Amino acid sequence: MMEMRSLRCFVSVAEMLSFSAAAEKLGISQSAVSRQVQLMEQRLGVRLFDRVGRKVFLTPAGRD
Repeated sequence: MMEMRSLRCFVSVAEMLSFSAAAEKLGISQSAVSRQVQLMEQRLGVRLFDRVGRKVFLTPAGRD
């Protein structure tokens, strides 16, 4: 079962395409956002974002 915290982090990163902007919006640290997204990816068994340097893109699984 997905936690609401993980879902909020995912949605924020997906909307802003930025872990740091999502963290600022949520009022938590960037590392906390990254950890929540990593946990979600592990639970689902798929990568949700491609990280290229400081840029973030949704993967096909992330878009679905």
